[in-house]
Amino acid sequence: TAITALSPAINASNRDVAVAVANTVAFGTVGMLVYPYLFHYVCSGSEQIGMCLGVAIHDTSQVLGSAMAYKETYDDELALKVAAVTKLTRNL
Repeated sequence: TAITALSPAINASNRDVAVAVANTVAFGTVGMLVYPYLFHYVCSGSEQIGMCLGVAIHDTSQVLGSAMAYKETYDDELALKVAAVTKLTRNL
């Protein structure tokens, strides 16, 4: 990850790196569990929900997990596809 790649450049301690990685994973996990339900009420359509999921969550697997949860809960395949394309585009 970028955290571990840049840590030597800023002389980060192992503890600082561990805390940064743990926070990224923890907030991504919370987002994966909460955002599908939140965005269902905040966003106006499938495309917007998919884009929000793809942008708001850091890790690709967490984005796809949240989008699949949304698809299964609300029977919305388009939101899953848009989230996947949005996240994969961000990875480029």
